[in-house]
Amino acid sequence: MLVSAVIADGPPRRVLQAIRDGHAELILPKPALQELKRVLRVELQLEDGTVSSIAALVEGLATVIADPPAEVAPLSGDPDDDRIIAAALAGGAETLVSGDRKHVLLLGHVGTMRIMRPQDLLQNITD
Repeated sequence: MLVSAVIADGPPRRVLQAIRDGHAELILPKPALQELKRVLRVELQLEDGTVSSIAALVEGLATVIADPPAEVAPLSGDPDDDRIIAAALAGGAETLVSGDRKHVLLLGHVGTMRIMRPQDLLQNITD
C-alpha cells in the first residue's frame, strides 16, 4: 500500500492523506518501511536522496514504528508479509491496510486486527 500511495493517486494516497489530517493513526511496521525503500530503490530505480525523502515523509506520519518479534508465525504464505503482520500486531494496530490480494487480504483478520483494502478503510473512516 505504501508504494502505491507514494507513486500514484488513488485510495492508498488518500489513506495517507487521512492519516495526515488526523482521521486515522499510522502504526508503521519497520519491515513495511524497509520494503518501501527496497521497491523504490531497486524496482523503481529512484535515486537514494529521493528514496530517503519519501521514507522520511512516511515515517513522519507514523505514531509508532513497530519492530517484528524475534519469532514470526507463518500466516500468509509469504515470510516478508508475515514480518509486517507480526510487527503491526506488536505495535498494537487495530487494522492492517494492504493491497496484497495474494497473501494478506485473504486472511481477513489476525487475532483482533482487521485486514482491509485502502478503499475499505476510507469508507470506514468517512462513514
